[in-house]
Amino acid sequence: MKKHFTVGVREVHLRYYTVVAENEDDAKELVNRRAPEATDLEELEYSHEMPQDTWSVEEIPDKPSSQEGHKQ
Repeated sequence: MKKHFTVGVREVHLRYYTVVAENEDDAKELVNRRAPEATDLEELEYSHEMPQDTWSVEEIPDKPSSQEGHKQ
């Protein structure tokens, strides 16, 4: 008998920030620390899926039928 499952597919997204910095390394460090100078643009862009061995799988338990509680 087949069962129901929920599969969690891990995905990678890019999140964008703006920052005023002295150079590229400084900009990365400021964003890494989430410094006040780093403004989250609240914009995501899909990049790719992670390999299947990183996914989660959970079986969805069957719901008891409504007649099981009414046996006489």
